[in-house]
Amino acid sequence: MKTLVAIADPGLRELLWPESVTIKLATFSEVDFVTAGEPFTSDDLAERIGEYDACITSWGSPLFTPEALARAERLKVIGHGAGSVASIVREDVFATPIAVTSANGVLALSTAECTVSLMLAGAWDLAGNAARLKRGEWSVPFRDTVLGLTGRVVGLVGYGEISKHVIKMLKPFGVRILLYSGYCPPDEAAEQGVELCGLNELFERSDIVSIHSSWTPRTEGMIGAEQLSRLRDGALLVNTARGAIVQERALTEELRKGRIYATLDVFDREPLPPDHELLSLPNALCVPHIGGFHGLLKRRLCDFIVDELHRFAKGEELLGRVTPDHYRRLTPR
Repeated sequence: MKTLVAIADPGLRELLWPESVTIKLATFSEVDFVTAGEPFTSDDLAERIGEYDACITSWGSPLFTPEALARAERLKVIGHGAGSVASIVREDVFATPIAVTSANGVLALSTAECTVSLMLAGAWDLAGNAARLKRGEWSVPFRDTVLGLTGRVVGLVGYGEISKHVIKMLKPFGVRILLYSGYCPPDEAAEQGVELCGLNELFERSDIVSIHSSWTPRTEGMIGAEQLSRLRDGALLVNTARGAIVQERALTEELRKGRIYATLDVFDREPLPPDHELLSLPNALCVPHIGGFHGLLKRRLCDFIVDELHRFAKGEELLGRVTPDHYRRLTPR
C-alpha cells in the first residue's frame, strides 16, 4: 500500500500529524508527503495521485476534480482528517470504487462539548453577570435567578453525530429533550430517550433550543421570525451549526427586545465584523467559530484516519465511511 498525505499547510501538519502517526502509518504503507509550505492544487493532485492507493486530506487540501479521479487508477480510499468531505470530493466520487472516510465523528465530540458549554454559559448568563460585576454590581441572592440547565426542556434541531453526543452529555442534567429531524426514525428516538416533534412545536415548548442541522439549500434560513417569536420569555438559542440556518436579521431583532438570550459560535459573515450589532447586545454571547477547537481531539483526527486506512487494508468496516446519502446531507461550504 502507498499513501499520499496531501496536507501542505505547515502549521496544520504540525498540529494534526505528530511523528507517532507517521510511524503507525509506515507499519502497513509507504508514506509520501506533499511539500509543506508550497501550494498543492487540484492540478498537482491529478499529476501525482496515479501512483497511490490511499490519500489523506484535511482542511486546505485540494478538491478531487474529475481529472484527478480519472488519473487515480490505483486509488482505493480517501481519508479526510477533518469534518465535512464536501470541500475534498464531489458526488461523482461515489460512481468510482474509491471509498471515502472522514474523522467527522472525532470532530463532532469537540463541537458537542462546545455546544453544552454554550448552553451552560447562556443558561447561567455568565457573560451578563461578568459584565455586571465589572460595573461594580453584585447579585442579590433572594431576588436574582438564572435559567439554568438542570430539569429544563432542550430542543435539538437536526440529528447527526454532534447532536448524538449532545444527548449523551445532557443526561446527567435530567433534561427533557425534544428533537426535530427527518432522519431519526421513531424507534431510534425512543432508544435515545428523545421526543420527536415539529419545528414550531419545538420552539414553543423548549427552554433551550440548539441548532445542529447541516447547512444546505433546504435548511438555509429555516429558523426565522416565526420560530423565534414562539420562544418563551427568557429562553436560550444556541447555534454551533452554521449561521445561515438562522435568519440573522430576525434573530437580532428578537434579541433587541431583551426577551430571549443567544449564545452563538457561527454567523452569516465570518469573521464577524467588530462593529456588528450582535456583539453589543447584552443578551448575546458570541464566540469566533471555536466548536472544533478541542486541542486533544483535533490531534486525534489524522490518527483516526490512519486507523481507518489500516482497517481498510485488513478488509474491515470503515467507522467513518461517507455514503452517498450521508454526502447529500453535508454542509457544502
